Amino acid sequence: MRKLTASAEATGVGVVLVNWNGAEDTIPCIRSLLAGSAKPDRVVVVDNASSDGSAGLIERAFPGVELIRNGENAGFTGANNIGIGRLLSSGCDYVWVLNNDTTVHEDCLRTLKGHMEAHSEVSACSGKILYDEPARMIWYAGATYNPWTMRPRHRGGGEEDNARYDAVENVPFLSGCCMFVRREAFERVGLFDDHFFAYGEDSDWCLRASREHMRLHYVPQAVIRHKVSASFRKKNLHSHGGTTSPLAIYATSRNRLYIIRKHRKGMAQMLSALFTAATWYCYYGMALLVLRRKEKLGALARGVYDGIRGPLAQPDRTMLRRYLK
Repeated sequence: MRKLTASAEATGVGVVLVNWNGAEDTIPCIRSLLAGSAKPDRVVVVDNASSDGSAGLIERAFPGVELIRNGENAGFTGANNIGIGRLLSSGCDYVWVLNNDTTVHEDCLRTLKGHMEAHSEVSACSGKILYDEPARMIWYAGATYNPWTMRPRHRGGGEEDNARYDAVENVPFLSGCCMFVRREAFERVGLFDDHFFAYGEDSDWCLRASREHMRLHYVPQAVIRHKVSASFRKKNLHSHGGTTSPLAIYATSRNRLYIIRKHRKGMAQMLSALFTAATWYCYYGMALLVLRRKEKLGALARGVYDGIRGPLAQPDRTMLRRYLK
């Protein structure tokens, strides 16, 4: 994992957004950031080789925002790592990894930064994430982690926001949708593991942080609204039907096995996690077979195969490039 060095002067908060054919999401996100009671010191947008003119639209709308144009789609991991590296090298104290299909409430940044400044023992935090629609439905309100399945679970998902989850708490997992990270945490743990490309990289990062005994906090007073996988969903609805893309199926099925291979602690935990994963693969595979979603079934099968056999030492983009076409 790449090591990072601190710069001589720190300059507050930097935000990194990844854009992939999603200017209609990224532009409102930036507007909400700039309309906050506290504004970020820097915003970096990393464009993942968009083909719809998104990068130009963003550049014209926000000339003060730094735009990095990737020559190819580097995924959520690769693009975020580019942006995080740029913000850390510029001296930011905090890096806010934020999905481009979100909008933030007016006091969100002020709340997150204030919490971190008041709690020097905390390495990273996240706010309460609500669905964009329906407006009062929770997407993330903290999390739990089951060591026998080796999977985190969002707390409160699908529930109405009724103040049940309004206490600041230690959590084992922060969603990559909103991670407000102290620079020292990235310097110790490293950036996202680029093997994951998308999905599961946040679980991996939090497990690595846990090994370093880092403290992660859920801060419910900081509120974010999330459209949930807008880029992948938009592409899928045009070409594949349903609400999940072959790319998402491939990456999630593969990366679940990467997590098990990378973070297992003993044979009992590994077998338990593999059994749970295998049960899900069989159930989901049967559903895809009944629905005659052949491409998605193939993506599931290939994801499982690559998750078992794929090397953890060097990312392989072959199948990912196929699903990105």
